[in-house]
Amino acid sequence: MTRRLMDAMQETVTDVPAYVSYEGLLSRTRQQRRHRTRAAIVTVLALVLGIVLMPQIPASYSALDMAGPVSAPPVSLSLPNRLGKPQWGSWSVQRRPIAAAPLIFTSEAWWYEPVSTGSVAVVEADTDEYRVISTGWGSEAGRDAVISSDGTRLALPNQIVDLPTGRESALPKLDGISVVNPAAWSPQDNVLAVIQHDGRYVDQPDGGEVYRQTRALLGLVELSSGRFASIAELEADTQVNGWTVAFAPDGRTLAYQSGNRIVVTTLAGEVRSEFTVPADTRIAGKGAWTLDGSGLTLVTQRRCCDGDEYPSRWRLQVVDPATGAERDGPRLPEQNGLVALRLLSWTPDGAAVVARYHPWPGRKAVGLGTYDDIMAAVARQTDLTALSPVGEPRVLLTGGEAVVQGIDVADRAITGGRTHPGRLPPGGIGPEYRMYIKLTLQWAAPVVAGALILAVWFVRRSRRRRMVRTQRRMS
Repeated sequence: MTRRLMDAMQETVTDVPAYVSYEGLLSRTRQQRRHRTRAAIVTVLALVLGIVLMPQIPASYSALDMAGPVSAPPVSLSLPNRLGKPQWGSWSVQRRPIAAAPLIFTSEAWWYEPVSTGSVAVVEADTDEYRVISTGWGSEAGRDAVISSDGTRLALPNQIVDLPTGRESALPKLDGISVVNPAAWSPQDNVLAVIQHDGRYVDQPDGGEVYRQTRALLGLVELSSGRFASIAELEADTQVNGWTVAFAPDGRTLAYQSGNRIVVTTLAGEVRSEFTVPADTRIAGKGAWTLDGSGLTLVTQRRCCDGDEYPSRWRLQVVDPATGAERDGPRLPEQNGLVALRLLSWTPDGAAVVARYHPWPGRKAVGLGTYDDIMAAVARQTDLTALSPVGEPRVLLTGGEAVVQGIDVADRAITGGRTHPGRLPPGGIGPEYRMYIKLTLQWAAPVVAGALILAVWFVRRSRRRRMVRTQRRMS
């Protein structure tokens, strides 16, 4: 064999990769598995550490970013002429208190995941910035969510929220009561009329269930002491939130309705007068008393008439609170094609400011005759309109379709007579949710990056060790 042939064979042998035995392959596989397991453990530990620390870090950040109590409310409230859909993730009153609000409103169609039912929009006085309060109930502004006369407090099911501080206080609840619904504030805001409700589900012929009220107890809560005093047991199956209680302007008298009976009483429960009304007639709303206290306004629904797209007409009439007889004088104009009509207050020139609930097209007309009808109805949109015996109705406030379905207005925002062009909220995600996203990015990104760096470092370290061991075996 020549020298040249031997050199060629040696070069060929050198180029052949080293033979790896079965045991070597098994050992290498085990090493790689251990390295991957270590990298996964390190990554998981880093992420768990981030998850544990994340709630603590935003809490301290939020505490620094929490706004404290605000100053006294403005001297007078002004009513915006339009409303828009609140941003999903708007500031809450608890995190961003406000001095006062001229109004609140609700809708079940602002957003769908989660649904906006149970959220109440609060419009800040002067700035028209929006806040949102989550009630935990399917609350509707004007029925079971009512704002105080001066716009500084909001009564919700089972609680009161103080807007300048964001503090919540519980309403007194009797044993056996499921929910305490607010009904009306006194003009001086020192007393809140509430209805203590209880009920049960009743089986239906079709196999379904319907919730029926079994008890409705009207009472007064004295705000300074928190004491509850009962006034009367109401007919539970005909009681309708929003059309049950109205305080007289002096704050010492109120009218309430039970079935077809209207009673005028003092705050101590002393009955001053009592009279009956037809089945389709109710106390017109929290603003039913005239400004001078001499008249009580009722609302009557007529389910008619041929040719009406939505056969439901509403007429307001002012009666003598002592006898129930209609007073002489010009009448307010009848309103046609509405789901409901509710009287909130009166303007300085004597016009009745009402909430007009407009129906969805093609819906069956409902009424105030039974609890389930009107309470189950959902308006397409609701506006505020001033009705006067002379002249055409004057629309004071509007919102887009499904933007305003329920509304309540502070009395002084109406009796003050001030209005202004409403400033609508911007679109997109609200500031509170943007803050959460920012915090998540600020603290989650370094945690994830650290986990990835550790994982890469372990992989490279394992590769270097494997290379060194391979070189040692070959040498």
